[in-house]
Amino acid sequence: RAMVFTVYRCGFYPITAMDEDNGLENRIDKITKLIRKCRYGIHDISRIELNINGYPRFNMPYELGIFYGARRFGDKLQKQKNALIFEKIKYTYQQYLYDINGIDTKAHNNNPQDLIESIRHWLFAQSRRKNLPSHKQLSADYQNFNATLPKITRKVKMSISEIPFNDYCLLVE
Repeated sequence: RAMVFTVYRCGFYPITAMDEDNGLENRIDKITKLIRKCRYGIHDISRIELNINGYPRFNMPYELGIFYGARRFGDKLQKQKNALIFEKIKYTYQQYLYDINGIDTKAHNNNPQDLIESIRHWLFAQSRRKNLPSHKQLSADYQNFNATLPKITRKVKMSISEIPFNDYCLLVE
Protein backbone atom coordinates (compact mmCIF):
# COMPACT_ATOMS: atom_id res chain seq x y z
CA ARG A 1 0.00 0.00 0.00
CA ALA A 2 2.88 2.39 0.70
CA MET A 3 4.21 1.65 -2.79
CA VAL A 4 0.90 2.46 -4.47
CA PHE A 5 0.50 5.61 -2.39
CA THR A 6 4.00 6.84 -3.23
CA VAL A 7 3.70 6.18 -6.94
CA TYR A 8 0.41 8.12 -7.07
CA ARG A 9 1.68 10.94 -4.88
CA CYS A 10 4.71 11.35 -7.16
CA GLY A 11 2.40 11.88 -10.13
CA PHE A 12 2.64 8.42 -11.68
CA TYR A 13 -0.05 5.82 -12.14
CA PRO A 14 0.56 2.32 -10.73
CA ILE A 15 -0.76 -0.56 -12.76
CA THR A 16 -0.99 -4.24 -11.90
CA ALA A 17 -2.77 -7.29 -13.23
CA MET A 18 -5.31 -6.63 -10.47
CA ASP A 19 -6.44 -3.51 -12.39
CA GLU A 20 -8.44 -5.53 -14.88
CA ASP A 21 -11.07 -8.15 -14.25
CA ASN A 22 -11.59 -9.84 -17.60
CA GLY A 23 -12.43 -13.50 -17.19
CA LEU A 24 -11.40 -14.18 -20.79
CA GLU A 25 -7.81 -13.06 -20.28
CA ASN A 26 -5.40 -15.12 -18.22
CA ARG A 27 -3.12 -13.46 -15.72
CA ILE A 28 0.17 -13.91 -17.61
CA ASP A 29 -1.36 -12.29 -20.70
CA LYS A 30 -2.47 -9.36 -18.55
CA ILE A 31 1.01 -9.07 -17.05
CA THR A 32 2.83 -9.17 -20.39
CA LYS A 33 0.41 -6.61 -21.84
CA LEU A 34 1.06 -4.28 -18.92
CA ILE A 35 4.83 -4.80 -19.07
CA ARG A 36 4.78 -3.95 -22.78
CA LYS A 37 3.14 -0.59 -21.93
CA CYS A 38 5.33 0.39 -18.96
CA ARG A 39 8.67 2.13 -19.03
CA TYR A 40 9.14 1.84 -15.27
CA GLY A 41 8.68 -1.24 -13.14
CA ILE A 42 8.88 -1.79 -9.41
CA HIS A 43 9.42 -5.40 -8.39
CA ASP A 44 9.52 -6.67 -4.82
CA ILE A 45 11.26 -10.02 -5.16
CA SER A 46 10.99 -10.64 -1.41
CA ARG A 47 7.31 -11.46 -1.86
CA ILE A 48 7.88 -15.19 -2.10
CA GLU A 49 6.31 -16.23 1.19
CA LEU A 50 5.23 -19.82 1.63
CA ASN A 51 1.56 -20.64 1.17
CA ILE A 52 -0.42 -22.84 3.56
CA ASN A 53 0.93 -25.94 1.79
CA GLY A 54 4.56 -24.84 2.23
CA TYR A 55 5.15 -23.80 -1.39
CA PRO A 56 6.73 -20.44 -2.25
CA ARG A 57 5.13 -18.02 -4.66
CA PHE A 58 7.60 -16.93 -7.31
CA ASN A 59 5.31 -14.49 -9.13
CA MET A 60 7.42 -11.39 -8.45
CA PRO A 61 10.76 -12.87 -9.57
CA TYR A 62 8.99 -14.31 -12.62
CA GLU A 63 7.47 -10.94 -13.52
CA LEU A 64 10.88 -9.31 -13.06
CA GLY A 65 12.25 -11.85 -15.52
CA ILE A 66 9.62 -10.90 -18.09
CA PHE A 67 10.38 -7.21 -17.56
CA TYR A 68 14.11 -7.88 -17.91
CA GLY A 69 13.52 -9.97 -21.04
CA ALA A 70 11.43 -7.19 -22.60
CA ARG A 71 14.30 -4.77 -22.04
CA ARG A 72 16.97 -7.20 -23.18
CA PHE A 73 15.28 -8.52 -26.31
CA GLY A 74 12.65 -5.90 -27.11
CA ASP A 75 12.53 -3.10 -29.63
CA LYS A 76 13.86 0.42 -29.10
CA LEU A 77 10.94 1.38 -26.86
CA GLN A 78 11.31 -1.74 -24.69
CA LYS A 79 15.03 -1.12 -24.28
CA GLN A 80 14.16 2.06 -22.33
CA LYS A 81 12.69 0.06 -19.46
CA ASN A 82 13.98 0.84 -15.99
CA ALA A 83 13.31 -1.14 -12.84
CA LEU A 84 13.49 -0.65 -9.12
CA ILE A 85 14.02 -4.01 -7.45
CA PHE A 86 13.20 -4.42 -3.79
CA GLU A 87 14.09 -7.13 -1.38
CA LYS A 88 13.40 -7.29 2.32
CA ILE A 89 17.05 -7.43 3.46
CA LYS A 90 19.92 -6.38 1.21
CA TYR A 91 21.57 -9.22 -0.75
CA THR A 92 19.21 -11.97 0.43
CA TYR A 93 18.17 -12.47 -3.21
CA GLN A 94 21.54 -14.18 -3.67
CA GLN A 95 20.12 -17.09 -1.63
CA TYR A 96 17.21 -17.82 -3.98
CA LEU A 97 17.75 -15.90 -7.24
CA TYR A 98 21.51 -15.79 -7.65
CA ASP A 99 21.39 -15.62 -11.47
CA ILE A 100 20.73 -11.90 -11.14
CA ASN A 101 23.80 -11.37 -8.97
CA GLY A 102 25.31 -7.94 -9.51
CA ILE A 103 22.08 -6.00 -9.90
CA ASP A 104 21.40 -3.05 -7.64
CA THR A 105 18.53 -3.90 -5.32
CA LYS A 106 17.08 -1.75 -2.56
CA ALA A 107 16.12 -3.14 0.83
CA HIS A 108 12.81 -2.01 2.28
CA ASN A 109 13.29 -3.86 5.60
CA ASN A 110 9.48 -4.19 5.77
CA ASN A 111 9.49 -0.51 6.64
CA PRO A 112 7.13 1.75 4.66
CA GLN A 113 9.41 4.77 5.19
CA ASP A 114 12.38 2.95 3.62
CA LEU A 115 10.20 1.90 0.70
CA ILE A 116 8.79 5.40 0.21
CA GLU A 117 12.25 6.97 0.28
CA SER A 118 13.67 4.51 -2.25
CA ILE A 119 10.74 4.87 -4.65
CA ARG A 120 10.79 8.66 -4.45
CA HIS A 121 14.52 8.92 -5.08
CA TRP A 122 14.36 6.41 -7.94
CA LEU A 123 11.43 8.16 -9.64
CA PHE A 124 13.19 11.51 -9.24
CA ALA A 125 16.42 10.19 -10.77
CA GLN A 126 14.80 8.31 -13.62
CA SER A 127 11.99 10.67 -14.62
CA ARG A 128 13.93 13.88 -14.03
CA ARG A 129 10.72 15.43 -12.72
CA LYS A 130 11.67 18.31 -10.46
CA ASN A 131 8.33 18.67 -8.67
CA LEU A 132 8.30 15.46 -6.63
CA PRO A 133 7.60 15.85 -2.92
CA SER A 134 10.45 15.00 -0.55
CA HIS A 135 10.49 11.53 0.96
CA LYS A 136 9.79 13.08 4.36
CA GLN A 137 6.70 14.82 3.00
CA LEU A 138 5.58 11.58 1.33
CA SER A 139 6.02 9.65 4.59
CA ALA A 140 4.03 12.26 6.52
CA ASP A 141 1.29 12.22 3.86
CA TYR A 142 1.17 8.43 4.00
CA GLN A 143 0.85 8.45 7.78
CA ASN A 144 -1.95 11.03 7.54
CA PHE A 145 -3.70 8.98 4.86
CA ASN A 146 -3.48 5.84 7.00
CA ALA A 147 -4.85 7.76 9.98
CA THR A 148 -7.94 8.82 7.99
CA LEU A 149 -8.38 5.49 6.19
CA PRO A 150 -10.54 3.87 8.91
CA LYS A 151 -12.98 6.78 8.75
CA ILE A 152 -13.06 6.62 4.94
CA THR A 153 -13.64 2.87 4.87
CA ARG A 154 -16.45 3.12 7.44
CA LYS A 155 -18.23 5.53 5.08
CA VAL A 156 -18.08 2.98 2.26
CA LYS A 157 -18.96 0.14 4.68
CA MET A 158 -15.74 -1.77 4.19
CA SER A 159 -12.91 -2.81 6.45
CA ILE A 160 -9.35 -1.82 5.57
CA SER A 161 -8.29 -5.43 5.08
CA GLU A 162 -10.97 -6.09 2.45
CA ILE A 163 -10.39 -3.07 0.21
CA PRO A 164 -9.89 -4.34 -3.36
CA PHE A 165 -6.89 -2.94 -5.23
CA ASN A 166 -8.90 -0.67 -7.55
CA ASP A 167 -10.88 0.73 -4.62
CA TYR A 168 -7.68 1.41 -2.71
CA CYS A 169 -6.32 3.29 -5.74
CA LEU A 170 -9.47 5.43 -5.84
CA LEU A 171 -9.12 6.21 -2.15
CA VAL A 172 -5.51 7.26 -2.66
CA GLU A 173 -6.46 9.43 -5.63
